[in-house]
Amino acid sequence: MNTEQDVTYHFWAEGQTSSSDTSPETAPASDTKTPEAVTETATVHAASANETATEAADFATGSATGPVPDSGTDAAGDAPFFDPAPKKVKKEHRRLKKFFACVGLAVCFGLVAGGTFFGVKYAVSYFFPEQKALVEDFPKKDEVHERPDFSIAATPTNDVGETDASETVASVVEQTMPAMVSIKTLTTITSYNFFGQPFSEESEGGGSGIIVGSNENDLLIATNYHVIEKTSSVQVILADGTSHAATVKGSDAQSDLAILALPISGLTQETLDSIDVAVLGDSDSSRIGQMVVAIGNSLGHGPTVTVGYLSAKDRDVTISGNDMVLLQTNAAINEGNSGGALLNTKGEVIGINNAKLTSTEIEGICFAIPISKAIPILDDLMTREILSENEKGYLGVSVMELEADIFQYYGWPEGVYVSDVLKDSAAEKAGIYQGDIITKVNDTKVTTPNQLINAVTSNRYGTEIQITVQRIIEGKFKELTFHVTLQQNPELATQNSSEVPKLP
Repeated sequence: MNTEQDVTYHFWAEGQTSSSDTSPETAPASDTKTPEAVTETATVHAASANETATEAADFATGSATGPVPDSGTDAAGDAPFFDPAPKKVKKEHRRLKKFFACVGLAVCFGLVAGGTFFGVKYAVSYFFPEQKALVEDFPKKDEVHERPDFSIAATPTNDVGETDASETVASVVEQTMPAMVSIKTLTTITSYNFFGQPFSEESEGGGSGIIVGSNENDLLIATNYHVIEKTSSVQVILADGTSHAATVKGSDAQSDLAILALPISGLTQETLDSIDVAVLGDSDSSRIGQMVVAIGNSLGHGPTVTVGYLSAKDRDVTISGNDMVLLQTNAAINEGNSGGALLNTKGEVIGINNAKLTSTEIEGICFAIPISKAIPILDDLMTREILSENEKGYLGVSVMELEADIFQYYGWPEGVYVSDVLKDSAAEKAGIYQGDIITKVNDTKVTTPNQLINAVTSNRYGTEIQITVQRIIEGKFKELTFHVTLQQNPELATQNSSEVPKLP
């Protein structure tokens, strides 16, 4: 064969064919195959397995003296070409070797792990016989374990087929609803227009109440003081849906309790048959975690029932300046629920709902006045007389409601500031001065003018009461107590001063 003739080489990649007709003298440097690459190709396609790498290299570089291996010809019939199929065979051999190597490693790992497990098991059972049950005691294949003898009993139901939990709540509601009432109020609000002229408008409000007793003339209904505070009229809606006017018999702002009186004479026998008196329980013996039921006039839509649990007892809470000790529950208490009942699963009243915490970060924190603490106050309020305006006692002072920051700024004790004492009034005769700060009427704490008015006017004129004041003596506040005999109100109203308070 002439070694200088042009030779065409065909190199096949997997799935494609490429060719180039290049003369040895004119071939570009970038297309020139290195002797090593051609050597690998020639070796793979050697006709005989005994052909050496040297012969393949000689053939690739054109220096071979022997015959060219018969690998085939190209389309022209005289140029050799190389079949890449043997290269796939070599790759398959490599994959098989890797596969069997992985299998071998897996088998070795399994043998080592199994030997370690049984070795540890044997060592534990040998040195610690008492621990043998921790690593064995799998049931053997032929062992038969008897199934324990037990039966599945149906959940107990009551007579109407309901489960105990739901029946309990339903029974509580059915038992106590006749003693629950809804309250609607009207409050007269005095405002001033742009020219300083006063005008009045009425605002509707509402709450809830509990029938806690009766006498010869009236049904006695317990509610919160803040429900009836500053109201001009009160309407009570009973269990049968009938609405009746009621009056405030007595109130205690500090404890946030009040008693309403509803005349029995205005009730039909059908209405009397539909109502009942609530059973008052013992909040002191209630247990945290027990189920409770709250009933109230939620959002003014009438009696509504919510269920929850007693979350805590004896919570110290400050509401409108009053420090109170309350029950905490997660039963929902919304606007209008104030004055409603918090019941245990026996249907006993253990609290009077009065407040909740409201915040985007707080949920399910509501409060109720413990009934054990409320009963003595309610008993006192129920025995008070219902007095006409002419019969109510009169103290004879003008007072001002000051912001809390004023008391804090001057370091004054919390109470009601006396801006003026009327001449020849009961207060003047007892020795009360302008600048005194009234803190108590009898044993009732007062912090607002309205609380003072209610505490005084709940007593008939001519009655002697105790007034506790804070007075500055020698540069310091000192507590003084005065015995005051109330007079009849000459003008049928207590006058509120709008003057800036004078510093004592």
